[in-house]
Amino acid sequence: MKDFFPIIELKGKPYEMGKTHGRALAKEINANVELYFMMFRGLTGLEPQQCLTHAGRFLDVMQKDAPLLLEEMEGIARGAEVPLKEILFLNARSELMSMGQAPDDMPGECTAIGLTGERTSSGKPILVQNWDWHERVRQTTAIFRIEPEQRPKAIFLAEAGQVGKIGVNENGVGVLLNILIIEGMEYGLPVHVLLRMVMGTQNTAEAVALVKNARRAGASHFLIGDKNGNIKGLELMPQAIKKIDPSGGALVHTNHYCDAHLAKKDMGRLLMPDSFARFDRAAALISTRKKWDNKSLAEIFTNHDDVPISICRHAQAESEEFLRTDTVASCIIDLTESKMRVSYGQPCGAPYREVVLP
Repeated sequence: MKDFFPIIELKGKPYEMGKTHGRALAKEINANVELYFMMFRGLTGLEPQQCLTHAGRFLDVMQKDAPLLLEEMEGIARGAEVPLKEILFLNARSELMSMGQAPDDMPGECTAIGLTGERTSSGKPILVQNWDWHERVRQTTAIFRIEPEQRPKAIFLAEAGQVGKIGVNENGVGVLLNILIIEGMEYGLPVHVLLRMVMGTQNTAEAVALVKNARRAGASHFLIGDKNGNIKGLELMPQAIKKIDPSGGALVHTNHYCDAHLAKKDMGRLLMPDSFARFDRAAALISTRKKWDNKSLAEIFTNHDDVPISICRHAQAESEEFLRTDTVASCIIDLTESKMRVSYGQPCGAPYREVVLP
């Protein structure tokens, strides 16, 4: 029985890195594709062929704006012996959720906190997140330790078949993700592609500029930090972006827009109303101490107040299959030392394990 995520070592040119990824996780990639076909039927009414048709339309922007990551996706497809459209589908699944019919309900998702050095016992900046998503994804997620040619080394947690998600690079640039929901999308760069591109930057300022200037496909919040303690939240839409600064050395975010202007288009306020309760709870808890360390932060991310919509989330057996959301992993990122501590599933029942750069 698994007790931790597989750790996949990737090195070299993009296509070869992708092929190694695809070969190592072929079974998990196929399982993710089937999972999302099921979820899309339940949430949007889209059938598999419709999903793949929409996914194929990201090819042009990937060729123009992220050719190296497209090469990596081509390698993943070859290594896993699946069509490229299926890999595009996995990387654009967040954006594609806004296609088809509007869902009546969505599973609540992630809680994230960024702390500057003034709020940590060590004086070093930290990023922390519970990644909440479908309970089956725990079995199809991996940790990637990468050494790309002429780009920074990095470590990140992502679903099999994806090129990026939550992680940190050797320059001490880290990134977390909160999915946000608006109506519709554009054929720009998917969220998971942008997350990986952030891990190619030198500092928070460069990362913010990259995301601001990108052709963005959908909605999300990126919590970006660097080893110098520069923490920034970015609330994104295809045609708009708003920056959020820490307040009192802390930045908290869940799954709704905090910017009043962007909130006018926020569907998550209706589909994931528990986001407000988690935000308020996390903000209240972070205010109870002046200084935090890894052990005390775990007290926040193991919090079960208001179950089943708690910060530490446990799937409910009575929920529809496509709505069964768990805390898949909890991640604490040390930006100064460019390392992560990750739990396999809910941190209330699994220890954090350290993962370092290759």
